[in-house]
Amino acid sequence: MPFKPGGEMTGRLRFVLALVLAVALFPLLLIAMAQTWSEAREEQRVQRDRMIILGALAASELNESISRAQGIIDAVSTRGFAFMSAPGGCSRAMAQIASGDTVLTNIALTNANGEIICSALEDARQLDLSTEDWHQSLQNGAERSVSGVTLGRVTRRPILIVASRLGQEDEFRGAAAAAIDVLQASRNLIDNAVAEGSQVVLVTPSEAREVDTARVLKPVAIELQDDLLGRVEGLSRPEPLRLSMDGGERPAVLTPLVEDELALLLISPAPVTQWGLVSVAATFLIPLLMYALALASVWLAVDHYVLRWLGYLRRIAAVYGSGRLDVVPIRAQNAPREIRELANTMSEMATSLEEQHSELEASVEQRGALLREIHHRVKNNLQIIVSLLNLQAGRMADGEGRSALMEARRRINALSLVHRSLYEADDLRAVHMPGFLSELAMNLQQVSDDGSRSISVQAECEDVAFEPDTAVPIALFVTEAVTNAYKHAFQDRNSGRIIVSLTASSAQDLTLRIRDDGVGMSDTASQGTGSSLMEAFAMQVDGETWSEANAEGGMDFVLRVGEEKS
Repeated sequence: MPFKPGGEMTGRLRFVLALVLAVALFPLLLIAMAQTWSEAREEQRVQRDRMIILGALAASELNESISRAQGIIDAVSTRGFAFMSAPGGCSRAMAQIASGDTVLTNIALTNANGEIICSALEDARQLDLSTEDWHQSLQNGAERSVSGVTLGRVTRRPILIVASRLGQEDEFRGAAAAAIDVLQASRNLIDNAVAEGSQVVLVTPSEAREVDTARVLKPVAIELQDDLLGRVEGLSRPEPLRLSMDGGERPAVLTPLVEDELALLLISPAPVTQWGLVSVAATFLIPLLMYALALASVWLAVDHYVLRWLGYLRRIAAVYGSGRLDVVPIRAQNAPREIRELANTMSEMATSLEEQHSELEASVEQRGALLREIHHRVKNNLQIIVSLLNLQAGRMADGEGRSALMEARRRINALSLVHRSLYEADDLRAVHMPGFLSELAMNLQQVSDDGSRSISVQAECEDVAFEPDTAVPIALFVTEAVTNAYKHAFQDRNSGRIIVSLTASSAQDLTLRIRDDGVGMSDTASQGTGSSLMEAFAMQVDGETWSEANAEGGMDFVLRVGEEKS
């Protein structure tokens, strides 16, 4: 019997192999994912450390600029009164000194009232510096002072003022001051960071401004200012941050440049979620692509090297199943070795089956011929017996002896008819019942007709065929029933009709009815030898028999085989 098909996934080789490969390679994909995550974290750490280093370099550059400026101012302060004695020459001298250092935007000398005596910048001479914190600090006795970050009144750029006191400890006579351009002092860092796409923001306690590619300050978003301004005071070391910008989180580092006065904010050029894109492409997407490519390769390879050949062999097997065993799977010679060996095995099997089939056909034909010969000889022998009975009956006078011989002749005739039907039929295993019953009815009518009465025997039968083991008891049952009807149903009558009807779907479900339109039967007749024989024949087919009166006044002899017995 054919195998019961399995599920869709388990029933298809391509799906099964792809699933096995997917499961086998999945740990590698997990490792790639873990490595990608680890590299992304490492990239974040490297980025953060880099920004911390850049911030430290910026602070170092600014401190170096402050130290240089302090040295210049100390030198200027020692000759401050000499410069003041010649204001025109003083300004030129200050301008010449300032031009020697690109981070200095101005060098100036003031008197004790904060008025500028001479300045490298002509526009700065009108400024009043008496209110500046650094000037007041010197006036109060400090030798040196460094201002907070402020916006230059002339340059409009963020500056730091480095100043030294003029005069003795008990007499304040003015100050020598230098303005340091904060952006210029950190230019290398700022230029490199901006060129890489990072954002550079200078943060004071009061405002935050972004430095663009031209080292020009511009405002930053209000939300960013609110997040940064409170962090400058008390900031003593670099502080890593994550800022909400551009719809995502971006890493940043806030580094103090001047304690409590100025901090430098470096913002990474890409959101945190995009840091590892290159690494992901190299570490995860490539293994994922290889994973998908492996699955696709297996899918196509199984289809090309296995499934199409299995489909071909399946068609060959279907051809073999239809009986064409001479077909050779020639195309399979181009298949892989295993498929080729399977095809050769199938071809050898078909050749062997064809030989066995030929032998079986010859054996069946021989067996059929022998069976036909046996049935033919049995039928001839039965005919000889019938002829002997006829000869014997012809020498006897009418009476019980002659009647017994005639009844025996009818029964033997029925058996002979069965054997003749078998050897004349194409199928020796079954008797075709319609033709058999019709011929049996005609034979019984001829044998039973003595010329004095006109009683017809007719057969009505569905198109069924029974094995001899079933056909013989039915034939003998019909013979006994028709004989009984001839003997008892038509007394004192010269005409009548007997109908033999058979309805059946199989040998295990049949109804045989012999109906006559005679005068019925006496109780004595129903208990005779014929009735006993009919019961015996019914038992042979595992059936049940009974007789009953019919609407025509005659009797019905019924043989029922199947579940519904009376």
